[in-house]
Parts: sequence; C-alpha cells; structure tokens
Amino acid sequence: MSAAERGFTLVEVLVAMAIIGIAVVPLLTLLPGILTPATVSDTDLRLGAAGVRKMEELTNRLRADITSVTSGAQACTDLPRCRFAWTIITELSSGSTGVGSLKTLSVTACVDANANSVCDAAESQVRFDAKVTSRP
Repeated sequence: MSAAERGFTLVEVLVAMAIIGIAVVPLLTLLPGILTPATVSDTDLRLGAAGVRKMEELTNRLRADITSVTSGAQACTDLPRCRFAWTIITELSSGSTGVGSLKTLSVTACVDANANSVCDAAESQVRFDAKVTSRP
C-alpha cells in the first residue's frame, strides 16, 4: 500500500476527536437555549390566552363606565377547572370637574387543581395587571 492509501491511525483519530471536543464545549455554553427544553406548557399558554381575553373584556367595560366593574371571580371554559379572579382598586378619584378616576385591574387565571374555587399559589396560574382611567 502506498502512503496515500494508508488512512489515519487510531491514535490520530482519537487526538482529532479530543481537539474537536475541547473546541465545541465552550461554544455550547454560549447557547444555553439549545441544551434546555422549552418550559412553557400548553396549559400555561391556554391560561395566558384566557387571561388576556378576560383582561380585555374588563378593561373595555371599565373604559365604557369606570364604575361598572367590581372585584370578583368566575369559572372559565378554556380548560378543565379553569378559574378567573380579578380585583379592582381605586387609586385616585376626584370630585373636581375634568379630573377622572384611576383604577388598577388585576386578573389571575388559574387551573383550580384542588377544586376549592380559589387560585392557590401552588396551582398553575398567570396574572395580568393594568391601570384604567375614566374619561371625564
């Protein structure tokens, strides 16, 4: 066999693999997203979508009439045992002409796993907050 047809020895192949391995490891640390899977579940996505819809509904009702909505809770139909809870807090209110009210709206969507009609901290949930002003 001629020198051109011999190929590589086992030692040469192992050295080449070691060099490539040493070069690739630092590159992988630059891209942590490749090594870890996405942690957003289908349930979280559906809860988020349901929460956004509820937030938009309540915000639109408040913009139409700032006094029309009070804090509350209800079941939602997007997921089994899905539940909404919302709070409305009046931050500023003025009796002066031309000055309106400022309300803070907080909507929580959760999967009520233990069926106690409350969004507990250990249950999967998403929360949205907004400030709404009246238009005097």
